[in-house]
Amino acid sequence: MISKFSLGILATAATLALGASLAFAGGDDAIKARQACMKANGAGMGVMVPIIKGAKPYDAAAVGAALDAMDKACADWANFWPADSMTSTTLKTHALEAIWKDPKAFEAASTSYYTAFTALKATKDEAGFKAAFGDLGKGCGGCHENFRASMQ
Repeated sequence: MISKFSLGILATAATLALGASLAFAGGDDAIKARQACMKANGAGMGVMVPIIKGAKPYDAAAVGAALDAMDKACADWANFWPADSMTSTTLKTHALEAIWKDPKAFEAASTSYYTAFTALKATKDEAGFKAAFGDLGKGCGGCHENFRASMQ
């Protein structure tokens, strides 16, 4: 089954090409939406990283709930990138102009992340979870290294 997030990834290039999103009234709404997505991803990592590090036992229900929350918060991903959300006078955004200048590379990075996310979400046990988690981290890095300004 294809989730809304998956469909969003597939539509990212089209949305970027159009340069605007009908789903958001302005750039600030898109910035807020992607910040909520990233906050959910951070919370999900807060559940999963301690498991990977061995600080907490594997908990399939907790991992599943974290992944579901991430998926839900990021469901409208394709609508998070209208041209008017490159900057804001009221909100801080760490999104780099590279997102809009090289939409194909951004789409490729987004797709790579989502492929890893989907594989992690499909795992059924601790061994599968631990085997798939590294690719998710690489997927995060693929966007953060090239398309996100430093958080400092």
